[in-house]
Amino acid sequence: MFYGRKKELAEIKEALKTDRFESFLVYGRRRIGKTELVNEALKDSSRLIIFYECAKTSVEENLYLFTMKIKKIFNEDHISFNSFSALFSYLFNKSLSQDIVLFIDEFSFLLDEDFTIESKLAVVIDEYKNKSNLKLFVSGSYVSLMEKMIEYGSHSYGRYTHIMLINTFDYYDSSLFYSNYTNEEKVMMYSVFGGVPFFNSLIDTKKSALENVFDLVIRRNSVLEHEISEMILAETNKIANMNYLITMIARGIVKYKDLSSNMASKGISKPDYLLGKLIEMDIVKKVFPINDESNKKKTNYVFKDNLLNFYYKYIFFSPYQEFRENPKFFYENFIKDDFEKKYVPKKFEMISMEYLTRANYNYLIDPIILKIGSYSYNDASKKINREFDVVTLDKIGYISYECKYTNSLVNINVIKEEEEQTSDSKLPFYKLGFISKNGFEEKIDKSKYNLIELNDMYK
Repeated sequence: MFYGRKKELAEIKEALKTDRFESFLVYGRRRIGKTELVNEALKDSSRLIIFYECAKTSVEENLYLFTMKIKKIFNEDHISFNSFSALFSYLFNKSLSQDIVLFIDEFSFLLDEDFTIESKLAVVIDEYKNKSNLKLFVSGSYVSLMEKMIEYGSHSYGRYTHIMLINTFDYYDSSLFYSNYTNEEKVMMYSVFGGVPFFNSLIDTKKSALENVFDLVIRRNSVLEHEISEMILAETNKIANMNYLITMIARGIVKYKDLSSNMASKGISKPDYLLGKLIEMDIVKKVFPINDESNKKKTNYVFKDNLLNFYYKYIFFSPYQEFRENPKFFYENFIKDDFEKKYVPKKFEMISMEYLTRANYNYLIDPIILKIGSYSYNDASKKINREFDVVTLDKIGYISYECKYTNSLVNINVIKEEEEQTSDSKLPFYKLGFISKNGFEEKIDKSKYNLIELNDMYK
């Protein structure tokens, strides 16, 4: 079953109908669903589809493998190519007399071996773009290499009519993989598996939510444990340092100076390179105060990838590895308490932010949100650090949303406490919002506040 990506699917299908050359650069992290997206868009196409997935090997070997595929498709055993330039020219020339889709998957593997192949393809595009109606798809998982292709000054700049950065699913699209679960279970599943389609595709909805966590993540040598190892290893040879850095962030060490000093204590140099790789891999992101994005001292590094967050927080460096043979026992004794009381409520803040972003994108919020983020400040007089879960900015001003993932209803005391805290803030809030797992007491004035329940978020 294919889920989500409606906007991208519509864009591709519309381009397939034209009688002119169209080119797509489709890129994003591994397992994000790039190939599935293009294949879904092409499944009803009447065009001849030439698909080649680049192998993680030499350029010469890829040229040989691609040539073998072309020989078979066109039943022309005599052809051979001494370069990718010749191969590209051959296929583009074929498109002058045939309706062809050329889909080169994992193109970044080729670029990693020889980046000049990018310019060779660009030259052929220039030669044929005004006389061919070829539909070209180029995809890749090495985000930095793919983005290098579309930078100003690159040979490929301006050669791609459609550029698609494929991101992880948000909480709602992820829940489509386990739509039969309760909303509370959906929050838990997103908190563990995150928004990578491949991870979610492994979930067996005939089992309980927790059984999937046991089988796919906690159990020793689980399929997703191997996936995580391969993901990190594929991106960097500094695997030990990367694992240590990820674990620190998972355990709540999120400021650069704290990360740097912790790594220095282990004899590891500054973490700039590894942090850059994690951001590039779409695993970690920088979070700035909503009103002070240039303040590096207040910048935090937080997980975008919930699966890695869960795994590195509770499993990777656990001293109780032998108990993973019994995942239920491991969960109940070493994970459950912190997971339910701290981890999931923190992820609920992330989900709340994604809900507001999604609602805003669909014009369900008035006035529309211009910025969304978080805010914190030190109350020196009371010796307290104040943190506001979710803060939005619109044309009127700031709204603070307090997120409560508890079994009790949000009552008037919670409202009053938040009013007191926001009144002390240096950031002026013109309104307050509350996002609750289980709803609100009847006596709360609903016209005065923005009140959102968990059930609203999955409608």
